[in-house]
Amino acid sequence: MSTDLSGIGLRLREIRKTNDLTQQVMAAAIDVTDRTYKNYEQEKRDLPAAAAITICDAFGVSLEWLLAGRGKARSSDDPELAEISAKAVLLENASRQTDLPIEKLCKIIGFVASQAVQSGDAPTELATKYFDTL
Repeated sequence: MSTDLSGIGLRLREIRKTNDLTQQVMAAAIDVTDRTYKNYEQEKRDLPAAAAITICDAFGVSLEWLLAGRGKARSSDDPELAEISAKAVLLENASRQTDLPIEKLCKIIGFVASQAVQSGDAPTELATKYFDTL
């Protein structure tokens, strides 16, 4: 196995960095030890199918993209869903008068959109739930 991060390790790191997570948080998200996740990301250990599916479900990425680097990263690149999610997050942000930086709002929009795809819940409902946790 390679340690130059040209394959799955690079894509794992991209998911982690895009979501502004540490390796420890990623490890917890897929229920493995920190060391095990680090080995997945450094391509020192193969990523089991169950862990790959968990990552795809949790972060809304395509299994084909994660494992093989083919196709689109996002399992749902629906522009209408992205627009609805953006409006829901921005309206919720304005109504609560939070002072979140634009980078954080973008990440929340992506999270709400991916959760809407996975759960089938409305982006407005998900945005409200997210802001309730702040």
